[in-house]
Amino acid sequence: MSMQITQIVGVVLTATSLALLLRQYRAEYALFLSITITVGVFAVLSPIIKEILGSVERIGAATDTAQSAVLIMKALGISFLAASAADICRDAGESAMAARVELAGKVTVLSLAMPMAFQLIELLGRILER
Repeated sequence: MSMQITQIVGVVLTATSLALLLRQYRAEYALFLSITITVGVFAVLSPIIKEILGSVERIGAATDTAQSAVLIMKALGISFLAASAADICRDAGESAMAARVELAGKVTVLSLAMPMAFQLIELLGRILER
């Protein structure tokens, strides 16, 4: 992984320099380059993310917290995806769209958390009854 991060940083910094040059002449190409690099980074990281998810599932199964672990990983995935999409929107000069993407991500994470919040409230209620 440490070698991959070095390669990713190198490619991203090179692409950033190229995007700065492209933005002067053909701004739409700079945006396309940004989207391509974002997709490429996710593609490179996907096997690592898959391995992490497998480890989290095993830990969750061993500790009887599988449901919570899955919800946390889904929330992280949604957060990463929304942040990346918002960054691309900002690169395109669309800060209002970026804010809407971030709002959608937050609402989605909140909706994932609600069942867990209800379980926590029920547990607290049972504890207080004793």
